[in-house]
Amino acid sequence: MKKMSSAAILYILGTILIGLGLSLWKLVELDWANPGLYLLAVLGAAAQTLKVEGPNDRTNYSIAWFVYGFTFIASGSAAAIFVIVIAHLVEWIWHKYPWFIQSFNIGNHVIAVFLAGLVFETISQGSKVLDLNWTLGLVAANLVFVFGNHFLVGLVVKVARGQSFAESGVFGFLTLFLDFTVLSMGTVTALIWISNPFAALLNILPLVLLYQALRVPA
Repeated sequence: MKKMSSAAILYILGTILIGLGLSLWKLVELDWANPGLYLLAVLGAAAQTLKVEGPNDRTNYSIAWFVYGFTFIASGSAAAIFVIVIAHLVEWIWHKYPWFIQSFNIGNHVIAVFLAGLVFETISQGSKVLDLNWTLGLVAANLVFVFGNHFLVGLVVKVARGQSFAESGVFGFLTLFLDFTVLSMGTVTALIWISNPFAALLNILPLVLLYQALRVPA
């Protein structure tokens, strides 16, 4: 980090501090007595640790986005932030990333899911699940989560390494499409789970196949 420019250091530290502040603010809303919250955190940690590396060191494919999407719909944005933080802390311990890289990744994801929550609440406006506004809010939230996450990563690569968004590949179609697809699978599975948990298990099978397929080129 010592070799980075002042702009890069300020951006990284700013993202970390904003993510920390949002986490402390939102985690107050959690129902800590809910056992499902801890189960989702364990699943998220396992999925995040088993992520598949992408075509370069700025991209990767993670089925943890499935867990994040599921938690977002089933338990809300505060629970999603909790799962994200735990998952990345476990990944940090497992892979031993430099502190500023993983701290930035946590802040990045927290900011993205927080913005997604705001967008979802604004568009859905308390409407029912089957209403059009609720569906539009869900789609918009997923898009904000994915594009927000990739934008923050692309920006840090730009200020730290001088690479444009095109050069870093963070907005590559495949990377965006996969993250959005896996995230959406999680949100849809949460909707099915609310009405029939057993039927929701069927939606996990394609995720297993997708993960195996991603491991082949890696």
